[in-house]
Amino acid sequence: MPPLDGRQLEGERMLSVQSRLPLGKPFRPRTRNVRRPFTPLFTGQRYRLPRDVRDRLTSSLAPFRNRDAAFALATFLGRFWSTPGRIGLGFPIDRRELAKHPEIQLTEKRVRSAIHVLEEIGFLDRAIASGSRYKPTEDGLRRKPILFVFGSEYAPTFIAANKRAAAVRGGCAGQRRAITRTSSPRPSVANAEASPLNGPKSKGELETSMLMGPLVKKSGIPPLASESDPRLEAALDRLLQGIRQSRGG
Repeated sequence: MPPLDGRQLEGERMLSVQSRLPLGKPFRPRTRNVRRPFTPLFTGQRYRLPRDVRDRLTSSLAPFRNRDAAFALATFLGRFWSTPGRIGLGFPIDRRELAKHPEIQLTEKRVRSAIHVLEEIGFLDRAIASGSRYKPTEDGLRRKPILFVFGSEYAPTFIAANKRAAAVRGGCAGQRRAITRTSSPRPSVANAEASPLNGPKSKGELETSMLMGPLVKKSGIPPLASESDPRLEAALDRLLQGIRQSRGG
């Protein structure tokens, strides 16, 4: 039916029901599902995630193609940032430095994709930043590094694992026996009395000596007063007799 104002319409005729159709849904990229069971590989790292965290993380990463890289990165982050003193702090993730680390063996590109997957499954959340996103440097303004925290489903599990480990360490410390010092046995009084005392050495063994050498009797030194001289005694007797005779006469 032509319009009443006489204008000629161009194009094809449209059905009256077409305007009532619902709007199309937004396009979502199709993700490739991996049907093989996921068994994490513990290569290059000595640390093991707590069992509850490991089981939840394994089931969440199963449909992703880069699940091995994401699990390796999650294990590395849990090793350094799930301790009791750091569990509530935000931490940066430097892709360039992690690409050089020998334990995880990931490239910078694989680290970036692993971060995206860990954010998608809720293992990582971005910390709430306050203030400006940039910081002044010598080369001008630079963007501050993005800080991450463990997700709300994983952080309580890490805290519970830390409490269990602390309880085990406390129980082991309480079971340790106190080390007592063993004192050396004291000698018996009876044995001390029975043992002979070491007396001073005999003085007879010592030789009579002077500062300038031993005393030699053959020298011109007169004999000691304790030694008797018969000639001297005879002379003294004659002297006494002469004195008595002179007094008597």
